[in-house]
Amino acid sequence: MKVAIVAPTYNEAESVPLLVQEVDRALSGVDYELLIADDDSPDRTWAVAQELATRSPQIRVLRRTADRGLSPAVMEAFLASSSKYVGVIDADLQHDPKILREMIEALDAGAEIVVGSRYTKGGGTGKWSGVRRFQSWLATRLAQGFVGVELTDPMSGYFMLRRADFDRINRQLDVRGFKILLEIIARLAPSSVVEIPYTFRQRAVGESKMSSKVVLQFLAQIWRLSSVSRYRSVRLIKFALVGGFGTVVNLCAFSILAWSLGVRDWRISALATLFVNVTNYIFADAWAFVDRRRSGLSLAKRYLSYLASSFIGLTTSTLAFAGVQQAFERGWHARESFALAVATQLVAILIGSVLNFEISSQLSRRRSGETDGKAQPRSKTTQSDLISAEEEKDHAPLLPKKLTT
Repeated sequence: MKVAIVAPTYNEAESVPLLVQEVDRALSGVDYELLIADDDSPDRTWAVAQELATRSPQIRVLRRTADRGLSPAVMEAFLASSSKYVGVIDADLQHDPKILREMIEALDAGAEIVVGSRYTKGGGTGKWSGVRRFQSWLATRLAQGFVGVELTDPMSGYFMLRRADFDRINRQLDVRGFKILLEIIARLAPSSVVEIPYTFRQRAVGESKMSSKVVLQFLAQIWRLSSVSRYRSVRLIKFALVGGFGTVVNLCAFSILAWSLGVRDWRISALATLFVNVTNYIFADAWAFVDRRRSGLSLAKRYLSYLASSFIGLTTSTLAFAGVQQAFERGWHARESFALAVATQLVAILIGSVLNFEISSQLSRRRSGETDGKAQPRSKTTQSDLISAEEEKDHAPLLPKKLTT
């Protein structure tokens, strides 16, 4: 058999018949099976699927009464298949089945994992609200930053890979992870990942399974994956500590300057932020990267490069301070409140740090050859130009080596 498509379900009785129709239409002429892995749904989704299976030989039903959950369902269905390729699709019709054939073709062409992406060129999130977009953006950045997954859409639950590759790593996968794709990529370390764009569709029927428990599972998952990957590096731990120390230094410098000069506006914020930019660089060079220390003109030149890369973030911090302070002044007279001014500086630091991270990520992609949504073989680059390519090679086994969109 060519491919087994797994649809994990729970209370999806209304959407399963529609899913069957769309998958059959998309894979007409392909030797496939659709595995409905149902967690013994109270609405008897499994019974609806079994009825459909009597009329369609491509449908197979796994009624699961133990070890429930999305990841365990996917893993059990993968192991129950005998196909060359295995893939996952949501049963709620938010994943567009039209790209299934293209995903199969990408595997035929040599890709190790194919991911349906909402964020690569040509993809989209449909009619999401601003809050939903922000939640997705934040989760994506957490996965990219902590786990080191080089995908535009690491939160995707729509993907396909070879069954043989899954067999090699299935015993290493932790079923507690809500996003099984993160587990698979972290363990498989594929050399070629292809992202295929699609537009996330509105849910046809049913309700979202998102809950506070799911959020906590996701946070636990990325923390666990990061603890066994590149963030175990002593050098990277040092680098993170430098950043935390820099925040404390920034607030102390701001407090001293504001108190001694009697000024609590954007000028003091800018001076404190520039001061910590210098101290962070020197501290990082002397401690976190002691084996690559520079001196004299070489140190100064590298600092200028570092300053240039972080200039937008520094400017944003200052503008953020001015903007937040102006809002506070209307009701709380921030110029007269020392504690509030310090709190405003902390907010400004966080905003500037987030933007700096985004800029560094974009620069890393550009330096690695990514253009117009297509990327050449990547080599890991830097966080604010301080982590070198040699450092990243130490962590290569858990990261994709090539990404194509």
